[in-house]
Amino acid sequence: MHGLVALVLAAGVALTSTIPVAMANEVTPVMTVPAPPVITGVDGGATRGQLVVTYAPLEPVIQIATRHEFSLNGQSWSECVVGPSACIIGGLTDGRRYDVYLRALNAIGPSAAAGPIAGIPAPPAGVDRDKPLRLPSPRTWVSATFTASGNELGSRSKDQELGVGTLPKMRFSKPISNKAAVERHLLVTATNAKGVTYQVPGAWGWIDDRNVIFRPKSWWPGRSLIEITSTLDRAVLGTYDGDYVVGSKSLATTYSFRTARRLIARVDGATKEMRVFVDDQKVKTFKVSLGSPGWETRNGVKVISTSKEADKVYTSAALGLNDPEDFYELPAPWNTRLTPTGEFLHTAPWAYSRLGRYNGSHGCTNMFEADAKWIFDKTIPGDVVVYVNTGGSSVEPWNGPGGLWNIPWEKWLKKSALASGNSGADTSGDFDSGKPSDVKPAGV
Repeated sequence: MHGLVALVLAAGVALTSTIPVAMANEVTPVMTVPAPPVITGVDGGATRGQLVVTYAPLEPVIQIATRHEFSLNGQSWSECVVGPSACIIGGLTDGRRYDVYLRALNAIGPSAAAGPIAGIPAPPAGVDRDKPLRLPSPRTWVSATFTASGNELGSRSKDQELGVGTLPKMRFSKPISNKAAVERHLLVTATNAKGVTYQVPGAWGWIDDRNVIFRPKSWWPGRSLIEITSTLDRAVLGTYDGDYVVGSKSLATTYSFRTARRLIARVDGATKEMRVFVDDQKVKTFKVSLGSPGWETRNGVKVISTSKEADKVYTSAALGLNDPEDFYELPAPWNTRLTPTGEFLHTAPWAYSRLGRYNGSHGCTNMFEADAKWIFDKTIPGDVVVYVNTGGSSVEPWNGPGGLWNIPWEKWLKKSALASGNSGADTSGDFDSGKPSDVKPAGV
């Protein structure tokens, strides 16, 4: 055994003695893909529609990158043509938020992606008409509060997903006279489940000089992240009490909320049916009975809120029916309110024989118990119910969370300073023309 070891050692010495010294000290490096770069900043460029991405390489010599590429919002990759430590991205929309990714490449392949890092292209100082290099005096600073469910859905949690009928609202701390400047600096985008980000078609509508609501032209996209990017900081937004109103630093921010699945229920007074669609697929058909002549259910858009009651007693007195022949007190389970004037979706055991056949309520939507419970359990604030062919008038703009959806689109655009070309926008009417106490209530 010892002799065999000695023989092997001797052979090893003989072999190594024939290798040149220089060759013995050389190690051939193994080329690999580069390490991802470190993004050190994303800022607006020198001209409109630009982002400048600065980065530092993080790689050993054998992983040297030969080029770098960028991607916006996780979409296709494009080559950086500036380098070696900056990447200028052009052709973007000022005020819109972009999520920037960066990667390094060499002959072997690309690195992992670095990012995302958010960036917002902004015009250079002095280019933005609403942001002069030198702010005027005297001036006062204005801030704002944001509410994702500005149409009074009753939702208070910032993390709760909302239905596609929600209407986000901004309330400014001071009256705004240059409403067009506000709208120019608010960008509304949606990012879907695939990571694709796009601008949402719609318009801001001013309720008064301090409150503005964004209404999509259609519903919000479902299962999406909605972001409202504000670049209102240092923007001159008009005058108030002799002072220039200027956006505070806090208005350089992004407000956001998420939508849940897209639930739209459609009620047809002609067929006495409710059809429920989730993400454009019909999932339920319910038989209903609506308001009888003289008590017609309102047509138009209604939006579900947190106002639900597992048990409720409907009374004739609540409708002002004082004749003894009209007296009733009817308990009903699974009540989902639609309007402050008294329209509910609810179980109506006394009306089962007319469901799907004829209308006979005082304006409410009568349903079988299992169907009313499904609505009660499955709907969330912001879900939409659309009524047609009821024989009634349209839902008034002030009458519940769905009210503002019933303003015709052409009329809504007049409430936008940009869409109407009127820097003051039209804030008259619609919102105060009637109150629940002024109109006929609805009931069981």
